[in-house]
Amino acid sequence: MRSTRIGVGLTAATLAVTLGASACSSSKSTSSKPNTAPKASVNDVNPVDRSKLKQGGTLTWPIDQFSTQWNYNEADGPETSTNDVDLALLPTPFHFDAGGTPYADTDYLAGEPAVTTVAGKQTVTYELNPKAKWSDGTAITEADFAAQWKALNGVNSAFNVASTVGYSQISNVAAGKSPEEVVVTFSSNFADWKSLFSPLYPASTNATPDAFNKSWINKIPVTAGPFKFSAFNATDKTVTVVRDPNWWGDPAILDSIVFKTVDVSAEADAFASGEIDFFDIGPSATNYKKAAAVKAGKIRVAGGPNFRHVTMNGKSPMLSDVRVRQAVAEAIDRGAIAKSDLAGLPWPDQPLNNHFYVNNQNGYQNNAGAVGKYDPTAAGALLDAAGWTQGGGQYRTKGGQTLELKLVIPDGVPVSANEGTLMQNFLAKVGIKLDIDAVNSDDFFDKYVNIGQFDLTVFSWIGNQFPVSSNASIYQNPQGKNIFQNYAQVGSSQIDGMLTTAQADLDAAQAVKDTNAVDAAIWQEAGVVPFYQRPDFVAEKSNLANFGAFGFADRVYQNIGFTS
Repeated sequence: MRSTRIGVGLTAATLAVTLGASACSSSKSTSSKPNTAPKASVNDVNPVDRSKLKQGGTLTWPIDQFSTQWNYNEADGPETSTNDVDLALLPTPFHFDAGGTPYADTDYLAGEPAVTTVAGKQTVTYELNPKAKWSDGTAITEADFAAQWKALNGVNSAFNVASTVGYSQISNVAAGKSPEEVVVTFSSNFADWKSLFSPLYPASTNATPDAFNKSWINKIPVTAGPFKFSAFNATDKTVTVVRDPNWWGDPAILDSIVFKTVDVSAEADAFASGEIDFFDIGPSATNYKKAAAVKAGKIRVAGGPNFRHVTMNGKSPMLSDVRVRQAVAEAIDRGAIAKSDLAGLPWPDQPLNNHFYVNNQNGYQNNAGAVGKYDPTAAGALLDAAGWTQGGGQYRTKGGQTLELKLVIPDGVPVSANEGTLMQNFLAKVGIKLDIDAVNSDDFFDKYVNIGQFDLTVFSWIGNQFPVSSNASIYQNPQGKNIFQNYAQVGSSQIDGMLTTAQADLDAAQAVKDTNAVDAAIWQEAGVVPFYQRPDFVAEKSNLANFGAFGFADRVYQNIGFTS
């Protein structure tokens, strides 16, 4: 279990983000620690022309859990395992190059969409590829776009959606000259419109709340990609997809991909033995060293918008007071956590002081303020002010209750265990007792994080280059029972308004200013506290091509293959 979650604004992105550091080359061993992460404009994927690849073969792809919900847009859907599988099977209107620049995916679009202003409203017109169709033979048309908009726009709360970002800004989706022309009209400007309809699901599974919420539970009913669904194996915890002979684009090089659930603690050994063809090293010096020792392997490196963090549950009785949350944040030495997690790795151990931009990204600035500063004395003062006093005992009390918190982590994830031990020591110094509960990795999100069964939790957010829209659902105010991806369950109407403003900015410079303004407000809520930018280290077989450390680019599944 890698304990990662994906922000839903898209699975790949734009906004012309450039990262300002030198690129790291592929490596077989650790090197001196760099001051900055790699550029977004240079990734490491072993690019090889399709014509030079061996035809056929099976790629064994490790996933972090055996999911049950395969609708990425449903509240339980945005997990790395779901994303990895779905993008081999479903339409995405755009590809993104190494620098994050989008370009039309001509397997689904006839060309670049036209952006106009009609009656003062931002309007986007998509021309669909007339060959594009679902695996049931139905053509991909405006009806699919309209159904997805209606499911995700937030009007009907019975749709259990992960995010309404972007879709709630749409006022209408209609057919143009034909069903293959889709005209999307926005009620207010939405700069990240290319983040929408990706992946696109068929109208049949978006038509009603019941279809949306349940059609993809333990099944993948319809596809429209270079691969098609073949089988689940609940015993082996695998998902198999195979080349789709009815695919209208360039055929997939591979015969099949087997997505295999592998515990993160076992991945390095599984890679060394040939059981899997690659794995995400992440912040693990042990796994980095093991991967570097594999003679037929290669370590690929890129910089991406991913980060480790701690989330505090604002609905927890012990954490409902913002002063207590701020005290927890100020009692944690984030710099020490970064140094410990990243020790022995060729990656900068800098704390991350922004919720939207990673350290080397254009627009990044430190907005953490006092909340992000390690200051046990200030943390103690906040706890005193909140009524949690420390008498002769080790831990603080209030009204006869001990200030005791539970940190929920997935079992088998050393980095989470390390962070838990460090936080336990930091919090004890200010009189907070922290218990660590390592739960079954397959249950971590579905039975704990998603439903608020924790006080604190740690995992990685996997982002993209739409810094606001991909992260907005993490910080927007919950609406009734729908918390979107705001597992901290804290927020405000002020933050929601600032998020809307930042997403509406069509001027890039103003968007950066407004994004940093809302970031400063989010720090004060102390619901999500970033630790550091997560390294994009991928160990893979040296003959695996068009795959590796993608950074800010997307994967083109049909081009993945082996050179021999």
